[in-house]
Amino acid sequence: MIVSANHHASFFALLALLPAPVLAQSSAIEVGRWQPYGARSTYQRDARVPGDGALRIEPRRAAGEVWSSGAGLVIPDPLRAGEHVSAVFWARAERPVRVTATMNGAAPAYTALTVSPIDLTPGWRRYTITGLAPKDLPARSQSLTVQTGQAAVAVSLGPVAFLPGEPDAASVRNAFAGFRARSVAHDVRISSDPGVVLAGTLRTPTGHGTGPFALAILIQGHGPNGRGGYGSLSDRLLADGIATLEYDKRGIGASTGVYEEDIAALTRDARAWVTAMRRRPQIDGRRIALVGHSQGGVIAPAVAASDPMIKAVVTLAGSVGDGLPYLRRAIHNQMIAAGLAEAVVAPVVDAAGTLLQARSDGEDAETIARLRAALTDRFVAAGFSRPRAEAALSMIDVREAWRAEEMRSASDLRALQIPVLAVFGSKDPLVIASDEAPEARRALAGNPRAKVVVLEGLSHWFQEGAQTGGAEEVPKLGANLGSPRAVSLAGDWLRAVLAPARGNHVRATSGAGRKFPAVATLDRRDR
Repeated sequence: MIVSANHHASFFALLALLPAPVLAQSSAIEVGRWQPYGARSTYQRDARVPGDGALRIEPRRAAGEVWSSGAGLVIPDPLRAGEHVSAVFWARAERPVRVTATMNGAAPAYTALTVSPIDLTPGWRRYTITGLAPKDLPARSQSLTVQTGQAAVAVSLGPVAFLPGEPDAASVRNAFAGFRARSVAHDVRISSDPGVVLAGTLRTPTGHGTGPFALAILIQGHGPNGRGGYGSLSDRLLADGIATLEYDKRGIGASTGVYEEDIAALTRDARAWVTAMRRRPQIDGRRIALVGHSQGGVIAPAVAASDPMIKAVVTLAGSVGDGLPYLRRAIHNQMIAAGLAEAVVAPVVDAAGTLLQARSDGEDAETIARLRAALTDRFVAAGFSRPRAEAALSMIDVREAWRAEEMRSASDLRALQIPVLAVFGSKDPLVIASDEAPEARRALAGNPRAKVVVLEGLSHWFQEGAQTGGAEEVPKLGANLGSPRAVSLAGDWLRAVLAPARGNHVRATSGAGRKFPAVATLDRRDR
């Protein structure tokens, strides 16, 4: 999930990729689904509002633009041209203040369905704003946003319901009647490296006793990612009584420090979260699983390999390999998958490997410049235009690739004797399943509790409906990591391996009683 550096654009880019709540129309959406941005915020318990939960957004130290802080929530359903949709939500402020509520789409147009000033009071009130769709709009393309950038007081938001048309009073009452949140959100901040404070959200399930609960720590992939990328899987785990933790990468969102794609530093951060969660009374420190997507699928085995108390690991499109030989293999396989012939690919791979080895060895600037030019020429000889060749060079010659020796995912997987589930998508253009799944099987060959699965038709982002598997499809295919097959596979597996030691019976359905579709695999030999 790549987010723009511009705060306004980045917020809507984030919302466009966040998973939609799984609920029927007219059902309330719990507070934990609000995604705050631009100011410090905390989730709180508040019995005065339906669901007993609130998101408190602190005022900015210096007032910004109206939209520079606030919180948003994706409208889960598609809208038809000329259709009205209403957002009904609970809100209050420490003192009376006027803020702006909008329903609108993402960049570049930010086309608004409605822009409405609302006057908040110290008491909880229910507010309704109604917008009109100017054209057919796909699910998750529009968002409700409460903008607090110029509010000089703290604003609190409660649950939300999206209703068709302009609802009458009875419909509004029914949307919140008997509403009970499925989880409780807790804001957590921990220290990692000196000067780095990481911010995360721990969600504990309701309706499953008081704990301590098993926990899945959900680790994001490459890019400046914050919380919110695992919504569908998090919902499933919470329904099964498993707590979840998501966190902002260092330097992103509410986490301090400098953002950098440094595998070693990101692994230390994940390890710090494990240590902190074991200290919390709600969490059973003997039943912690690590779930990582993409880059997170490299970090999760690294943490587990050095921590014998980790209960289980799930990798979703996690690369499998060690050091520079892995990077050479990955570049080769991606070019072959793009349809290039071996005869033109091999010289590119050789030139890329030479450049990255020189970077690792600390060669002088003149040598690096010569090797960069040589790699660009190899791309051109392979049929790339000069601008496309330079773009490819900029993707390969990056700091994290210079640190290739820090990557030891094959060795880390080989060291594990705990339950491991490694999942790949057959249409993944980045982590090529036909190459990576066999590597995972080889690394896990000595682990009888490991399983490798390839899901047919899914791309790197685990969404249903992929055609090419390319990144351009992501905004059109619904929730990131939202494939019911992938969620079912990981959810069923985690429910089984995280069951209490006394051996609770594992049900054949989710916590909501729904059956999940069968898992499709490419290789029936998967363990």
